[in-house]
Amino acid sequence: MSRSTVDQIAEAFDRHGVKYRIVETDTLYLIEAGVNIQGGPAVRFHVFSQDEEHNDVQMRVTGMMCKVEKEKRAAILEACNRINSEMRFLKFYLDADGDVIAQSDLPTAIAEDCVGECAFELFVRGMQILDKCYHYIPEAYYAAPSSGKGELLKEVLKQLQNHPVTLPDDSGKQ
Repeated sequence: MSRSTVDQIAEAFDRHGVKYRIVETDTLYLIEAGVNIQGGPAVRFHVFSQDEEHNDVQMRVTGMMCKVEKEKRAAILEACNRINSEMRFLKFYLDADGDVIAQSDLPTAIAEDCVGECAFELFVRGMQILDKCYHYIPEAYYAAPSSGKGELLKEVLKQLQNHPVTLPDDSGKQ
């Protein structure tokens, strides 16, 4: 993303009172804005592009849920699919690390003078979607089977039920 594209987005965010920071790396400029999901975590919106010649702007949301264990990934994918089927403008998925990511894109042929306002609109829509639908993700996570620790606990409790542990009476009575 060219610096002028970043400046257009930054100007729009400034006009609308969005707090953000600009991050510059060797390969791209990135705008990062943190928001709190209603009833959820603080997440980061990243607005960036790796294309110097076009307004190929991407927005990704990170920090919703990280390193989902393999036993729970199917349930989280179902939650992502539910959000994707109910909402437009933001696509939810699990990345290779098991992190829940939301992503959106601007059309590449968008006019330079529209980039900032369009990025702001995606940002607002993203916040609205997260406030409305984020709860599906933790609900799925905590309803899904765990890594077997619960089964071990059930087995231990069953063993204790069948073979109770008795403690000596400390009252001094015989």
